[in-house]
Amino acid sequence: MKDYDKKLRSQQKALPYLVSCKSYAQAAKEIGVSENQIYEWLRDPEFKSEIEKQRNQVTKTAINILKMNTTKAAETLGELLFSSNELVKRGAANDILNHVGKFQELQELENRIASLEEKTKETS
Repeated sequence: MKDYDKKLRSQQKALPYLVSCKSYAQAAKEIGVSENQIYEWLRDPEFKSEIEKQRNQVTKTAINILKMNTTKAAETLGELLFSSNELVKRGAANDILNHVGKFQELQELENRIASLEEKTKETS
């Protein structure tokens, strides 16, 4: 039972590194275990699932931070349109037009998908 507890503690200690490191080799070095040890742990579905859960949480947090700064980013692009530097103005204008174009394309696709789903329901 002591070996199991030790393994569990090692895995718990390893989780933050496995979530944040660029590679398993880097994580192994940070943790102080072999890369093979990490691959052995990854054969445990619960451990692997916990890594994925924590990675998803990190991603959600990052996306929320980006969402909270979207308005400020848009305002900054808008302000750059009034720059005295013509290259900056052109870059900002291009960025704005490209983003709006992509947004409109996505909206159109969403509308088309919704329409197709509605037609599928009607014929079912």
